[in-house]
Amino acid sequence: MSNSGFGSSSLGTRPTHTTQSHASRKRERELAEARASGAAAPAVDIKTGTIINPHNPEFLTRRPWYLGGDADAGPSLDHLAKNRGAAVGDLSGELSMSASDAALRRRREEERAARKEGKLQAGMWVECLKHGKKPYVIAKIVSVKKSRLKHRSNKRRRIVCVRFEDGIIEKDIKSDALGNNGVDAIIRMTKTGNRAVELEGKEGYDAKRDRYHGFEAEDYSKKIVPKFGERDSFRRKTRERKMEREMMGENDGKGGSGGKGERKDEEKASDSDSDADSDASGSDSDDEFVQRDGDAKMFTSRLARQGGVGGAQMKVTARNLRIREDTAKYLRNLDPDSAYYDPKSRSMRANPNPEIDPSELTYAGDNFARGSGDVVGLAETQLFAWEATNHGLQEIHPQANPSQAELLKRQFRDKSGQMKRDRQTAIFDRYGGREYLDAGGAASIGIDIFTVSNDARSVSTKTETEEERRARLGTSMRDDRYTRDGRLVRAGTGVGGEQKVIPVASKYEEDVTVNGHLCIWGSYFHKGAFRWGYDDDHSLLKNSYCTGPKGRVTNDEANELKYSKGSIKTLASTNAREM
Repeated sequence: MSNSGFGSSSLGTRPTHTTQSHASRKRERELAEARASGAAAPAVDIKTGTIINPHNPEFLTRRPWYLGGDADAGPSLDHLAKNRGAAVGDLSGELSMSASDAALRRRREEERAARKEGKLQAGMWVECLKHGKKPYVIAKIVSVKKSRLKHRSNKRRRIVCVRFEDGIIEKDIKSDALGNNGVDAIIRMTKTGNRAVELEGKEGYDAKRDRYHGFEAEDYSKKIVPKFGERDSFRRKTRERKMEREMMGENDGKGGSGGKGERKDEEKASDSDSDADSDASGSDSDDEFVQRDGDAKMFTSRLARQGGVGGAQMKVTARNLRIREDTAKYLRNLDPDSAYYDPKSRSMRANPNPEIDPSELTYAGDNFARGSGDVVGLAETQLFAWEATNHGLQEIHPQANPSQAELLKRQFRDKSGQMKRDRQTAIFDRYGGREYLDAGGAASIGIDIFTVSNDARSVSTKTETEEERRARLGTSMRDDRYTRDGRLVRAGTGVGGEQKVIPVASKYEEDVTVNGHLCIWGSYFHKGAFRWGYDDDHSLLKNSYCTGPKGRVTNDEANELKYSKGSIKTLASTNAREM
């Protein structure tokens, strides 16, 4: 299929007019002024023979060079007529879409015949290496001439001159540059596409912009469809063989061992030609197997590297964009001190309106949707599926078969819990120690609280109070005292009777006042002097006599004068005076 390009005709056709001198241009200008004033006869159309309005400008009466033909032949308005060139070989007007397609088919047939003969002709479009370096660029053969020297095959070489689309001309290209079957060739044959009609006439607006101009449906059905069909069938057969091999390995109890090299080769071949958007037609789409995660990741990374639409960046953008009908997150609460909104990731994790009842909230932050509902359960199911696959137990796909994944997870959880309880019971039956278990811990592992009688080996359950549980575990706040021989001191006279417990006093003297003071030393602290004193008279001298309320006023005035209120500069100056 060849793509149509804009302005392709102008790249192939070159101007044919000659450059005018200043004198000739002046004569033409004077003649045009005389015709416009009526002093000279008007111009005549060279094709129709009709008189041309002398007031028409030159850009209307002169045929443009990019339409082909001789622009210097004379004035004419025939090139302005729409769809005058209905025939393929007519150069007078533009070509319709049907005429353009017909010209393209005819030119392709001619070039196919020339390609079979392997001859290079002037005017043929080929792909050529510019200065011998890749990539191949579309070029047009300008001339082909024979060389005087003969080649090894006793044939004369042909020297080709080509012109690229940017106007660069490359000469002296040998005819043996075609190579073997087009491999590493400087010149190779190509389909002409839209450039085939450059000499047939002016292309119309629709023909120039038709995306399917030059498209051959027969070639597509004969070449493209069978090619992709063979690839899909090969991938399907490879996966069928892989599944059969896995089933045989499970039945034999070997886990599908053996043939690793062959399996790796088949997987590599299957992955290399797999597409995530496989759209097989008919019943083939029903027989397609589910794509594995590795194929999807490979396809996404390949598109992301190439910069195509549908890569990883496209997925992230589509996931973060909000629906335009919804209220923006940053407009839920206009208070600047509310939940923080991250503009880069478009996320607001905290609740913007915590004062509203949760049952009436329409939006509670991103963390609510992230950690509420079945999110944790789905994450646990996915983790269980990965672990089961890694251990080789069974291949589980929670997205393809969620019911099976949930059932297997529940069965595994029940079985593992039962095994844990059986193991705990066996340990307690062998070594004992049920009576030392906490009620909460015993209930968590499914073990009851037992009491064992001394006279019989009968075991019975009971419900204990909170105080009894704390006493059994040694967490009670009750003060129990024991004698030297280990007997508990209970209420009563003597050891077993009522006994008053006297608290043990400190070895330091407490609440002892001296020299008439009502408070102890250290009950007052002066910030300016950074010293302790007595609170009753604010004296800073230890073992001083109490002076009462009057002495308190006197001591405050003296301390204020000497130490101020506690500034660092005053304290430093006071210490300096004392020194």
